[in-house]
Amino acid sequence: MRRNWLGIAVVALSVLVVLGPILWVVRVALKPEADYIGAPADLGGGWTFDNIVTVWTAGGMAGAILHSTIAVSVGATLAVTLACCTGYALARYRFRSRWLVASIAIGAMFLPASALVIPMFEILQTMGMLDSLVWLGVVYGVLFSAWSTVFMRSFFLSMPEEVFEAGEMDGAGAVTQFVRIALPMAKPAIATAFVLTCFLQWSELLLALLLLPSGDTPTVSVAIAQFSSQFRTGGPLTAAAMIVGTIPVLLLFVVGQRWLQAGALSGAVKD
Repeated sequence: MRRNWLGIAVVALSVLVVLGPILWVVRVALKPEADYIGAPADLGGGWTFDNIVTVWTAGGMAGAILHSTIAVSVGATLAVTLACCTGYALARYRFRSRWLVASIAIGAMFLPASALVIPMFEILQTMGMLDSLVWLGVVYGVLFSAWSTVFMRSFFLSMPEEVFEAGEMDGAGAVTQFVRIALPMAKPAIATAFVLTCFLQWSELLLALLLLPSGDTPTVSVAIAQFSSQFRTGGPLTAAAMIVGTIPVLLLFVVGQRWLQAGALSGAVKD
């Protein structure tokens, strides 16, 4: 019995740690500004949806969601495409520098974006590609493809060799095996990589802030930051902007949940 109660206590504490900050943000977002200024730490006070309406209309969150959707759609698609091609090559083909390439991909996962911001800014500025959501998406796709490559490589390594041997016996070449055999079998893993990459790119701030310098096409993360800086609103409006900006990725998670469940264990590493 003690073990059961201890397990329940641990689970309850974990849920509280996770949900506590989220519930606090929701409460602040639905709190009138006057009540928040008078007692910002008080859970009591009135309730209002005016803050959410304000950030959606006057705050420009509707446009920010559209901008993020464009950049993330390009970035996630490119990242997963590169990951599928590179991960398949690293898993299926034996070449001398294979482990070097895999090591570089793993190392790139831990490379901070701040180390690449200045070179990226100079390259895009020289080529006249700043303030472009599409090119921001391309940068996202390149930088966020590293972990997806490692994930897809693990999945392709777990595929049974007999499937590809049967394809070779039927006359399938390398490209045909990749397109007709590997990719259809990898659909759950591809969907998982796409959804998780969208999550990472949606919340990215530094690259979006510097590669869109004019501020005419802010992404969601930039727009949320502006509520606490440029617009000097803070408090309820910032919390409301966080909630509104999170809704698209929550919907993506709900839609892709069955793919996430199917692909969660599909990438077990096989050396």
